[in-house]
Amino acid sequence: MLIEGGDVVLPDRIIRKGAVLMLAGKVHAVGPTDRVAADVPAGCVRVNAANHLVCPSLWDIHIHGCGGVSTEVMTTDGLARMGAFLAQRGVGAFLPTTVASEQILSRMAAALEGADLLPDLQTRALGIYVEGPFVAPARKGGIPQEILREPSIEYLRALVEIAGRRIKAMAFAPELPGASELFNSLVSLGILPCLGHSDARLEDLSTYESVTPLGITHLFNGMSGISHKEPGLAQWAILNKSVYTELNCDGTHVHDAAVQLALRTRPWQRIVVISDAFSPAGLDPSVAGTGEVYGKPVVQRGNGVYYADSGVLVGSRRLVNEGVGRLVSQFSIPLPWAVAMASLNPARHLGRLEKGALLPGYDADVAVMTRDFDSCSFLAWEGRPIHRTLQ
Repeated sequence: MLIEGGDVVLPDRIIRKGAVLMLAGKVHAVGPTDRVAADVPAGCVRVNAANHLVCPSLWDIHIHGCGGVSTEVMTTDGLARMGAFLAQRGVGAFLPTTVASEQILSRMAAALEGADLLPDLQTRALGIYVEGPFVAPARKGGIPQEILREPSIEYLRALVEIAGRRIKAMAFAPELPGASELFNSLVSLGILPCLGHSDARLEDLSTYESVTPLGITHLFNGMSGISHKEPGLAQWAILNKSVYTELNCDGTHVHDAAVQLALRTRPWQRIVVISDAFSPAGLDPSVAGTGEVYGKPVVQRGNGVYYADSGVLVGSRRLVNEGVGRLVSQFSIPLPWAVAMASLNPARHLGRLEKGALLPGYDADVAVMTRDFDSCSFLAWEGRPIHRTLQ
């Protein structure tokens, strides 16, 4: 398949009126259309991407739901609907996210097991991202109080089994007793350790300098902050050049001034754009309604979903493609960098070195996007078209 005529976005530049040739599920060639199109196999299917951006498919590695689907009550059908909804926004890979509820994790495991049989979903739904239960009560945010626990290797292993060994990442507070042992166990179990929902002081974090793999869960949210006298996790993350930091650019979770601080101080190669979206994301507010999250009523205001009684922010109504669009339009981030923050960077963060860029030899995960990143008219995952409105 040849995707031709659009502006092809590479990690370091844009090829105007370029083309991407996909063969056997891989990117075979990338370059100006006249050069790449001159050497295509007989019978090659051609997609006209003129006036569009041709990007690597986007990733969202921190998402609780969208399009009316919630990870809290996930089924295989719901997972398929979520995947289809995200495909229309250019999102190929996603990491369904939830709290450490045994019931929710059990349902998630069953949904993912069913997804293994669906060709359009089996390698897109990457596992489960779990927030808690080993987090600081003062920084729990929307995590229910009743699921919080002190770090316990035994309980960690129990959660892993309940989740069908599908936990891919877990957020924990590094200042809690036993957190170092927990970190080691996460790594040994093949789970990405993420520091978050934490009240850590700078001195609590010294053992994590230059440690890999390691992530920061939604930078600035649910963590000790930036101070000239009592620096916390956010300040440590800003200063650390190697750790991957999730960043929510929805304009609600993080003030634009703080987003700007992160963009100016962090290496762009270590920023991972996420949505932290919940089920109303992508729907008209009048259609999405109110509803409940973790058994508590929620309301929608602007781009956020909040607990009705406390006003605590639970999640976003914006999706990751909108975050990428804001990086370009509101923060003047170069287009290749903004795209990489939601494709190459999360792929590298999760150790998927064959994904996340339109480079020869990489998996052919390709999205044809409108220039404002509002929608996607073609999405291929590993060379297989899974969403298409372009002719």
